[in-house]
Amino acid sequence: MARTAKQFAVSLYEQLHLVSHPGHWSTLVQQSKLFSSHSDRDHLQAALTWLCRAHDACGGQGVSAGYFLRRGWMPAYPETTGYIIPTFLACRSLEPSLEDRACRMGNWEIDVQLPSGAVRGGIGLNTYPIVFNTGQVILGWTSLFRHTNDERYLSAAMRAADWLVDAQEPDGKWVRSTYLEAPRAYHSRVAWPLLEVFDLSGDERYRKSALAFIEWLLPQQLDNGFFPHMALVPDEVPITHTISYTLRGLLECARLLGPSGTHAKQAVQQSINEIIERHPTVGQTGYLAGALDSGWQARASHMCLTGNAQLALVLLALSADTGDSMARAARTLIDRLKTHHPMDRRHPGIRGGLPSSYPIRGAYVPHAILNWGTKFLVDALWQASILETRQAPSQRAC
Repeated sequence: MARTAKQFAVSLYEQLHLVSHPGHWSTLVQQSKLFSSHSDRDHLQAALTWLCRAHDACGGQGVSAGYFLRRGWMPAYPETTGYIIPTFLACRSLEPSLEDRACRMGNWEIDVQLPSGAVRGGIGLNTYPIVFNTGQVILGWTSLFRHTNDERYLSAAMRAADWLVDAQEPDGKWVRSTYLEAPRAYHSRVAWPLLEVFDLSGDERYRKSALAFIEWLLPQQLDNGFFPHMALVPDEVPITHTISYTLRGLLECARLLGPSGTHAKQAVQQSINEIIERHPTVGQTGYLAGALDSGWQARASHMCLTGNAQLALVLLALSADTGDSMARAARTLIDRLKTHHPMDRRHPGIRGGLPSSYPIRGAYVPHAILNWGTKFLVDALWQASILETRQAPSQRAC
């Protein structure tokens, strides 16, 4: 009975919080615009400012998981704090405080690293380790080591990488210490950080571990380019967030492996070609349903804005080899994302953050502004600016 009463109290609080602020109402009834009147630079700056507010919401250590309309600012999220670090370092020329913030985030990650070397799972400071989360924080530590040459970051990354190697199954996949104890195709984003640690340390164990995962994953790709095990929950239809995780991880592995990563890159290209061919709206209007089944058919009525930002990043990376068509599709996705990016809201938890879904009540983390979605929007805007500057030397980079 006490448990039921507590659940009722939490639900009541969330409902009251959802409707208590005028800014929540305007977000709940948001309408898509035909275009954004703001420049890429304006959107980039607003998203970075929102991420700084999310950092400040947790005392300037870890980054809040996001602003939830039902709850307010959430606790710090170790996993996503880790991969926001490279974003802050990349964009430090736009805001002088980003470098210091990145270092504080990396130091906090060291402070809360588990004795085993693993990273804590979930939002807040839980005591259980998770494979995927550990990989994402390694990306932050390796970026900081490259930037500062501070051995503390490499040491933390190697301890985490050692734990990942030990947790791996003999056939290359990860099952133990994963969400719901199941293998995932998107653990390509665990192989990627292992290759980053190999690149810095020269320890062959990390490269062998990453290759073992890739050799487990690639043969499973279907003839249409779809990978099994991309869903967050086994046997469910994967969302574009985890699909893009899978493809980006493989693409980064291919980059770090050089010529020996050709097959991984070709696999990503095949998947992307299928998505673009079956969903021409990606390049026409920037629309893509939030979940795709094994035939690449739409299985959702909402858009996962986080996944769309990630997909734009994959397209931008591929455009160096494939030409303008991928770059144009990425540009269209970004322009559509800008129409859903709240620039003029008064509420500091909403203004500048990217909603999880469109509409915001959509199935992917409803009624939330997420730090990881906002981070991927920043990355997409930043990478697009670099690509466009290279194509037009007279254009000033942001």
